[in-house]
Amino acid sequence: MMSQAIAPLAFRDFDPSAYDRLVEVYNANFPDYPTSVSETRYWDEMYDKSKYHYKRYSCVDPDTGTILGFGRINHAMWTFHPQKFSVDVLVDPKYQGSGIGARIYEKLNRELENLHATTAWASVKENMSRAVSFAEKRGFTEKKRAWESRLQPSQVDLARFQKYTDKVSMDGIRITTLPEVQEGGKDSVNKLYELVQQVSKDVPMPVPYTRTSFEQWKALEVKNPSLIPEAYFIATDGPLSVGLSSVWRLDKEPKALFQALTGVLREYRGRGIAMALKLRVIQYALQNNYDKIKTWNDSENAPMLAVNTKLGFKREVGWITMEKNLPQP
Repeated sequence: MMSQAIAPLAFRDFDPSAYDRLVEVYNANFPDYPTSVSETRYWDEMYDKSKYHYKRYSCVDPDTGTILGFGRINHAMWTFHPQKFSVDVLVDPKYQGSGIGARIYEKLNRELENLHATTAWASVKENMSRAVSFAEKRGFTEKKRAWESRLQPSQVDLARFQKYTDKVSMDGIRITTLPEVQEGGKDSVNKLYELVQQVSKDVPMPVPYTRTSFEQWKALEVKNPSLIPEAYFIATDGPLSVGLSSVWRLDKEPKALFQALTGVLREYRGRGIAMALKLRVIQYALQNNYDKIKTWNDSENAPMLAVNTKLGFKREVGWITMEKNLPQP
């Protein structure tokens, strides 16, 4: 780790040729959350840039051409407001402590001013004290916390939880998969889209949830190459879609699954449907030889925390969503 300031620095609009370097720097900072070039590129490309601002910069040593870090500023898709943005500062650990992060933030802050931003959000891992201090010194304060939880499917006694599956079945709730829903045609897929929008309203976020368009949702989920369609489970009550749990594969962790959104319509909660959906994911993991399931929990989502704790998910290090209200002219 360097301590001597590096100057001057050059900023360039991000070029796709730098994806390898971007992923290298990200994984060096967060080895417990490894990503791949294809995953990162897809996420960038599926953003509807006709609606959402999404910009990344490379910070370069002009003498050597080495990319030292990256800065990103973008609208948050699920909490969209034209003047509220997420910012991200990423520096190669070998060059941290030399003022590069500060220079990247200055670049992003100027863009926030140009965009007439009212609010900026940053996500910081709670055990990275330097990053937390960096954000606090620049006026960010804690808004909320969330963390990844992990489960070994082989450690779950499915027989112990069979009563949940039985109860849901006796109540007339059927659990199906995304391919089966797609066989029902456009109307069935539209119902799933509406279900996602409804349950997403109750996911804790810094500000209220904003709907995504049907096409943006399809790009994020249905067309996403990381999605496992046969592990995307949907709970139905007759013609109604009432709950869901989506699952993605992870390029860098081929024996792990990522359980993304799990949610149930308000009027169907308290009936064991979320538990039944999660049990189906565990069964899928066991049948396909996965040894880990990862999911995210928010500190404010007590019902889902209770379900995951009961199943045996273990809490990892938390992430802090930090917020800064920006001065207006």
